[in-house]
Formats: sequence, structure tokens, C-alpha cells
Amino acid sequence: MLLPLVRYVLQAALRDRLVLALFLVLAVATALSIFFGSSAVIEKDIFSVVFIAGSLRIASILGLTLFVIFFVRKSFDSKDIEFLLSRPIGRVRFILSYSTAFNIIAVLLGLAGIATIYAMSLGLEKEGHFIWALSYLVECIIMVNVAFFFALYISSAANAAMATAAFYILGRMMGQILGIIDSNLLKTSLPVEMAMTLVSILVPRLDLMAQNSWLVYGLQNPLSSVFFVIAQCLVFYFLIINAILLDFVRRQF
Repeated sequence: MLLPLVRYVLQAALRDRLVLALFLVLAVATALSIFFGSSAVIEKDIFSVVFIAGSLRIASILGLTLFVIFFVRKSFDSKDIEFLLSRPIGRVRFILSYSTAFNIIAVLLGLAGIATIYAMSLGLEKEGHFIWALSYLVECIIMVNVAFFFALYISSAANAAMATAAFYILGRMMGQILGIIDSNLLKTSLPVEMAMTLVSILVPRLDLMAQNSWLVYGLQNPLSSVFFVIAQCLVFYFLIINAILLDFVRRQF
């Protein structure tokens, strides 16, 4: 990996005011959570923490994926990628450098959100906070690389953003889809069930990560949850990176 290339992407994030925009989102979400929490009849602190955790999760994923998509598409339109590939960099190192830079951005902004959650829940139990924070960072890392994948293979930034959003919604709803199939509430054919089972293997189970209930009630088996989060991060990051490299190495510019 080339450190100058990683630094180039990080500087682009600063120039695009990404950090400032997401910090403003943090401030607005915190203010709204405090406001809505004060209007609750009981458990005001818990309501505020759950509200900001849910809104922060969606806002951070939205901001990070949009930055990645528009940054990559702008690099194609301005011929920056073609120019960089004309240098002695190598396509594998190029992809890994960009991915590393996006991961750093996701982790830094994710840590800012985690610090906000921790500051607002000082009076609550901290048993599930570590698992929530870890899975939240993993979710951000997975989604920025998914956005990187779609931005490389879809020429339209709007279409890449919609594809990324569809992937995220599918990952968040996979538990409900599998639950409907297992409950036999709908009459589905065997090929449909097999297809959805295959999709559940290829799509990360985002519905099992960063659950707001962990911030309030904790977890029964925290160690197994840590292993699940780390394993899901490694497996899907490996799949996404290899999917990016599969065609990018052979593409003609």
C-alpha cells in the first residue's frame, strides 16, 4: 500500500467537508435525542441513548457511502484514476490503498459517534457498549467497501448510491426475511427458499449488529458476539475486496 495515496484520499475527505458535515449531524442528533428524551414520561435517559444510537447509525452510513461513491465517480470523471494507474503503483496496491483510506475514515468518524453515545449514557450499564461499538465500526467498514465496489462498477453515482442503499436495506432486513420463510406464513417454492438462503450467506447480517437493546440490557454471551462480529468483518471484507479486484485488474482503461 502506498501511504501517499492513502493520504491523498484522507485529504480529499477534508476538502469535501465530510468531517464537518458528519459532526454537524452528530450535534443535531444529540440535540434531538435530548429534546425527545425530555418529553418521555419514564426512562428519559434510555430513550435519548436509543434514539441517538439509531439515528447515528443510519446517518453515518449514509454520509460515508455517499462520500465514497461521489469521490470515486469524480475521480473517474476527472481522469485521476487513469493518471494514477499510469504511474508504477499496481492495481492491487491501488485498490488496497483506497480501501485502507476509506476504512480509516469510517473508523475515525465511527469513534466520534461512539464517544457521543458513551457520553450520553454515563448513568447506564456499560456491559453491551463495547460490543455495540465494535459492531458499529465493523458495519461502517463493510458499507464503505460495498460503496467502493458499486462506485467502481456502476458509472452513474446516483445508481451506485441506490444499489448501496438496497444492499444495506437487504442486510438490515435479512433476519425478517429468513424468519418469514422459517415460519411458513407464506407459501414459497423450494427454489425461492434456497435462493434467499444463498443470499443470506452472501449478504452480511447487519440486523444482528449494533442493536440498540445492547446499550440498555447488555448481552447474554458477549464473547461469542465478539467472535461473530470479527468473523463477519473478516469474511465479508475479504469477499468484497476480491470482488473488486476480480474485474478491476483485467479492466482496460
